[in-house]
Amino acid sequence: MKRFSLLVVCFAILLLIIGPISAQGNDILIFATGTDDLITLDPGLAYESTNLTIHHATYDTLLNVDTNDLTQIVPNLAESYEMSDDGLTYTFHLRSGITFASGNPFTAEDVRFSWTRLINLKGNPSFYADPIDSIATPDDMTVVVTLKSPFPAFPAVLTAPAMSILDSVLVKEHGGTDAADADQTDTAKDWLDQNSAGSGPFILTGWVPDSEVTLVRNDNYWGDPATFSAVTIRDVNDANTALQQLERGDIDITDYVDPDLTAQIQDNAALKLEIGQSLNITYLALSPGEGPGSDTSVSWTAPLWDVRVRQAIAYAIDYDGIINGLAAGFSDRPAAMLPVGVQGSDPSARYERDLDKARSLLAEAGYADGFELTLSIGTGAPAGIPSETLAAKFAADLAEVGITLNIEQTPTSNFLTSYRAQELQFLFATWTPDYLDATMWSDYFSYPDTGPAYRIQLNSETIANLATEAAFEPDHAKRTELYSQYQAAHVAEAVFVPILQPQSIYAMRTDIENFTFNPVYFIDFYQMSRAAG
Repeated sequence: MKRFSLLVVCFAILLLIIGPISAQGNDILIFATGTDDLITLDPGLAYESTNLTIHHATYDTLLNVDTNDLTQIVPNLAESYEMSDDGLTYTFHLRSGITFASGNPFTAEDVRFSWTRLINLKGNPSFYADPIDSIATPDDMTVVVTLKSPFPAFPAVLTAPAMSILDSVLVKEHGGTDAADADQTDTAKDWLDQNSAGSGPFILTGWVPDSEVTLVRNDNYWGDPATFSAVTIRDVNDANTALQQLERGDIDITDYVDPDLTAQIQDNAALKLEIGQSLNITYLALSPGEGPGSDTSVSWTAPLWDVRVRQAIAYAIDYDGIINGLAAGFSDRPAAMLPVGVQGSDPSARYERDLDKARSLLAEAGYADGFELTLSIGTGAPAGIPSETLAAKFAADLAEVGITLNIEQTPTSNFLTSYRAQELQFLFATWTPDYLDATMWSDYFSYPDTGPAYRIQLNSETIANLATEAAFEPDHAKRTELYSQYQAAHVAEAVFVPILQPQSIYAMRTDIENFTFNPVYFIDFYQMSRAAG
């Protein structure tokens, strides 16, 4: 008995000296995050947030954003490219000698297949390929893309994970097709949910919904091999749980960080914080439509159709209380769906809380006594704030102007499905960019048949026309002015009201090195390493 006690004491002392021992192995990275938004890991269909990190690790795009200068587009699978004088034709010269993780060679046919499949799947991310009129492959190392009209943001679009290049041979072996009826005949999704068909530094080896995603190092990677032999993305849905796991050494890094816990993390010598300014926007969406889908016999009863009511709600929100209180100051806030730092964005034009103005607008609209309204929310924690906490804050704010808020929460995957089906009238959600150009926002928050604008039934000719004109304007100064007008039109319409442009807070063990935040794919597992010792 004494001998056993002595062994326990010795082991405890050893733990104090060397720190927690990972049961997963020293060359395996464990990242804890919310994964409840994952619906699919098929790059041709995925349109959420967590998949962006996974797809960046497992696939490659022709072009990339320079990590050190996010305004610069740099070669990746394409060694170089040129654009025709009329802006309609792009010719890409592919990097030779690259193989996919399967060992199959990378050729121009894989590019043509991947983008044509994306178009014909007709899924949510197919919009990224909308500018493309035709794709030609004059030889194995050349791709010629002709656009429907000049589109200055096209190189930036090609950096989006949705434009990743898939191993066409492997995908076809598992039921994939790029045929015109791919939306009906392609059966590769189930396989791609559990496996990857890319050339990235890691390979997807499994996904257990609401549990974990597993990646292993791609030994056929065309660049230097990744430092970590594997990455486990572990689902976590509570900031305190994530911090406890981090303190014990059960995980290496998490982005599920409650802003209120940052001081505790900074006081722990075994942990450190990294902060990145995201281009995400958590926004309120207020539908001006009459009911779900096109069936106007099923009408919403709340008076959001009246722009004065939407503006009143925008004036009633306590933005400073949310940012400085709930988000502990780790956030900015734009005026419209153009984040701070993006062309045309001017945060000085944003709504500020004005309860008298809100009450006056409600009275003008005939709702001086208020009304009831249902707020639909998902799970998770935008900007580190649990969805239910943020919803409770909105309820308290709107109660001050007589609006009674009923909160309806469902799992994020279900919430997104309902949102995309035009079934939700009042909600908050987060928009995450897939590439870095103002069109990443204006293309999706402007047109009645596309993206969140479609989902919430926004149909503003002014907003749509300005979005189109700005997207195709080659002159930088004129484009900036058009986006300024676009922002003003959105503020007046008050259909999308930005609440937070959060800073991304990551807590990690101090032995994790070379962490770099990216506003599109967030974490680059390939760049990261563990300190020796």
